[in-house]
Amino acid sequence: MSGTRYRWRVLWATFVAYLFDSYDLTVLALALPVLLKLLGMTLPEAGLLGSATALGAMVGGVVFGLIAENHGRRTALVAALLWLGVGMAAVYVVDSWAGWMLLRFVTGVAIGGVWGPCAALIAQHWAPGHRARAASFVFSSFAIGAAVAAAVGRVVLATHWQWLFLGGAVSIPAAYLVWSLIPTDRAPAATGGTERPAQRVAIGAIFERGIAPVTLAATLVSVVNLAGYWGAAFWIPTFLTQERGVSLPAMLGFQFVMYLGMFCGFQFFGWLADVVGRRRSMMAAFGTCALAIGVYIVVLDPVFLFWWGAVVGFGLCGAGGILGAYYAELFPERIRAYAGGFCWNMGRIGSMAAPYTMGVIGKSYGLQAGLAVTCVIYAVGVLMLFLLPETFGRRDRQPAAT
Repeated sequence: MSGTRYRWRVLWATFVAYLFDSYDLTVLALALPVLLKLLGMTLPEAGLLGSATALGAMVGGVVFGLIAENHGRRTALVAALLWLGVGMAAVYVVDSWAGWMLLRFVTGVAIGGVWGPCAALIAQHWAPGHRARAASFVFSSFAIGAAVAAAVGRVVLATHWQWLFLGGAVSIPAAYLVWSLIPTDRAPAATGGTERPAQRVAIGAIFERGIAPVTLAATLVSVVNLAGYWGAAFWIPTFLTQERGVSLPAMLGFQFVMYLGMFCGFQFFGWLADVVGRRRSMMAAFGTCALAIGVYIVVLDPVFLFWWGAVVGFGLCGAGGILGAYYAELFPERIRAYAGGFCWNMGRIGSMAAPYTMGVIGKSYGLQAGLAVTCVIYAVGVLMLFLLPETFGRRDRQPAAT
């Protein structure tokens, strides 16, 4: 049995929900060249917009994680989608760098509320032997959301760039679809499961004895994963236009190629994780990123760069999909959404620092030098994974709910 009778409904509902997470983050990167001119920002100031989003997501991971465990994972996910839609539509009321910083933080809180509930719901409804593939498929909607953003950007970026963000407000009606597809879930804290009395999940639950070391190690892995990803992905569009002479329309076409590679990478590494193990598959993904970006930054040929983007994308998100299953198996069921969302979103310390740091490096040495740092980050990530146990084949992995 691959999971509960609701597994396919949950799979598609969470797939749709996570699509908006990536859509929001991608349109900011696509609109960055326009915002640089419109607001008169420096590269470091532009990088801080991404950092503000990441900081908000860190807060959202805690807020929505506790909502998920105490009031239901479906409730938390729907609330995050509604919040996200409002934040995306609000671009029409800000016209300064300070206003954008505040808006990106507020919208980031909603972004931080999506990952944890999605991962916990997949773990709840999919059996361990299929869990990594299911989680990777759900989070592969990151590539779809990014591709949709690129498609919209190709049409409106040059004339009505605000429409890029307004498209994210579709998450508001999508919240109703998610609510309809996912069955009512009683919060773990309300039911207590079958082995422990009912109790509310407090903010310190993930730092209890025996859990705290796993929380710390998982967070460090997320820091490396997200620093590497956003160190590359946030600045790639600007890198191509400023240092490789790629035109704006061609750059948007490149986004399609890279995100197609991402979608395929999600499926491959998810399958690999269900065959050889979560940790081994993540190591393979990190290694692929280090090598692919290493080749990418030393080649000048724009045609080669266009197609090599598919290889970079193939490895870039491979580990992120696996983590949805991996974190669910590292933590007790009663705190899956909170713990997974906390570790993933606190990992945004890396994504918060990377855009700004690369902006500083880019200002002094060129963005090519900044991208080179990501190769080192991914190499460190391989070593970081030895801090976590392999859950593949472990007898104590919690099965899907019935």
